[in-house]
Amino acid sequence: MDEIDHKSEEIERSTLESLHQCCPSDTRNEIGLDLIEVSDCIVALAAGDPSILLNRTLGLGTKKTVSPESLDAVASAYSAGNVSNYFIHVYDDTLSDAARTSLEGSRFVKKRGWMKFRSGAPHERAASTDLRIEKIGVERGRDFGKIVCGAFGMLDKSIPLLGGLANDERWHLFVSYDGDRPAGAGALFVDGDIGWLEWGATHPDFRRRGSQGSIMAARLKIAADLGCRHVFTETGEAVDGDPQHSYRNIMKYGFEESILRQNFAPSNV
Repeated sequence: MDEIDHKSEEIERSTLESLHQCCPSDTRNEIGLDLIEVSDCIVALAAGDPSILLNRTLGLGTKKTVSPESLDAVASAYSAGNVSNYFIHVYDDTLSDAARTSLEGSRFVKKRGWMKFRSGAPHERAASTDLRIEKIGVERGRDFGKIVCGAFGMLDKSIPLLGGLANDERWHLFVSYDGDRPAGAGALFVDGDIGWLEWGATHPDFRRRGSQGSIMAARLKIAADLGCRHVFTETGEAVDGDPQHSYRNIMKYGFEESILRQNFAPSNV
């Protein structure tokens, strides 16, 4: 992992911390949202919403080699939080031999990895759609949360969690509309001169109408206006039989593959 990849880990950690910090207290209690520091990573969990995006461990191995003990500590945190299905994100070159043996043994099973992408200083790119693209604030945060939760398999009770991102000025939230109906969403997080694109989604009724491309272009324009030197994003790795719509869209807008993150889940689920 080079210096730029480390920057992507740092900003992604900041986005996850923001997600938790901006969550309304009643939603936090309803879904059992928590964020726990273990070793060099943060363990995100939500016992009341099984989405893997809310139950994952980020940063393990970025400051020290992953050991069986650190894996045990992560597993114990999820067990204590009553979460049985989760992802542990790791990179191949951060694993000790003992940790690799543990991950490849009977306790965990390897899942589809997530590819990270990076781009240099962004510039404006053309995109077209018949939908209306708007940068939204707190008053329409629910429109954003509804699209994202529906697209990523989160429960409706997590809509305020995603909508709460509008309370952090580092987030720039976009929603596409067909009339008054939300059609798509996407977010940009900016910290200093680094940007992170996340939560890109389109409602099935509005696919193939240019929503994602136009929201991507809008986010990259904001990133350029704010002086970002690097912008990062990620999606599932390319696998046979998957149409790779998000993957191709990311590449289309000037990103290049950066580093593949492996995902491991408990094998007893």
